[in-house]
Amino acid sequence: MAASKKKKEQAPPKKHQIFLVDDHPIVRQGLIKLIEEEDGLEVCGEAGSVGEALEQIQDKAPDVILVDISLEDSNGLELIKTIDDLGLQIPTLVLSMHDEALYAEHALKAGASGYVMKQAASNTLILAIEKVL
Repeated sequence: MAASKKKKEQAPPKKHQIFLVDDHPIVRQGLIKLIEEEDGLEVCGEAGSVGEALEQIQDKAPDVILVDISLEDSNGLELIKTIDDLGLQIPTLVLSMHDEALYAEHALKAGASGYVMKQAASNTLILAIEKVL
């Protein structure tokens, strides 16, 4: 009788965790669909405000935070500064409707790793996330 060998099951590759911060639920839902279509990306959490985001980010430990500039209780640039002040070394990517010429420099000075306008094509956002990773 031949001994049967069990095939080792390989664990699926770890997906990069993305955390979303945007005050519009429908925008977050669209971003989730877009991001999760990519093999190596997964949304690990979402928030509509700076306060909500700060409550969750430390527990979720995302690889990248995708943040809008305009938020209900503050703004995305303040969130980026707070993340840095807390010593959390999580790259942030700003996704905003605001003119890149005016706001991208402010975002980068605040500590953002990149800036994408909401008017950009969806593949531009995915490429930006991959670049930040």
